[in-house]
Amino acid sequence: MPGEQYAPQEGEAGGVPQMPYYTPENTVDNVLGQIDPSLIIDNLDHALKGEIFNKEKGLWEINPSKKSMVNDACRGSIISYLTGLLTNNTTMAILQAKELSGIMESVIESIVKMFKVNLEEFGFVPKGVGFDKGIYENKGTPDTARMTMVSNMIYSVCFCVLSRALGGMESKKIFGSLSMTDGMNYGQQQSGGGNWIKKMFGG
Repeated sequence: MPGEQYAPQEGEAGGVPQMPYYTPENTVDNVLGQIDPSLIIDNLDHALKGEIFNKEKGLWEINPSKKSMVNDACRGSIISYLTGLLTNNTTMAILQAKELSGIMESVIESIVKMFKVNLEEFGFVPKGVGFDKGIYENKGTPDTARMTMVSNMIYSVCFCVLSRALGGMESKKIFGSLSMTDGMNYGQQQSGGGNWIKKMFGG
């Protein structure tokens, strides 16, 4: 219309590309999304199913033997246990070496007892006559090699995730990164922007 001046858009002659708008909140979302322990648990879940990742197809496939490491009952119990234990809250905690050691001892105790009392249900001994009815006798020679292999996988995953909280190492790195980002003036925190703090602690 007369008197109005057309402002060229990005991609047109004279257009000025707009810089992306960064906030502490979406920065935290990006960082936590990459280090979220749930991704590690998901990878363990696939491994327990006997699946390997096919890079060419971009999907998980059952291994050549077509056998899973554990049955669904065992896998479900393991994943449920780890999901409640390994979270962003865990990695953002501040643990001392003695506290980390105590948590690992409790993890080992929990897994050992869970495997011992569910030998038949978890498939570590042959099925008894009442298996289909949910009556487990836990008789037979346990497959201790497989039990050891699976339990060691669990311990390794737990230790690697929990050790990220040793001395508050991960929380210090993230807060330090946020301070640097904020100091570079990528964006100003909007009203209600304090929600990013809640997201760091699972809020």
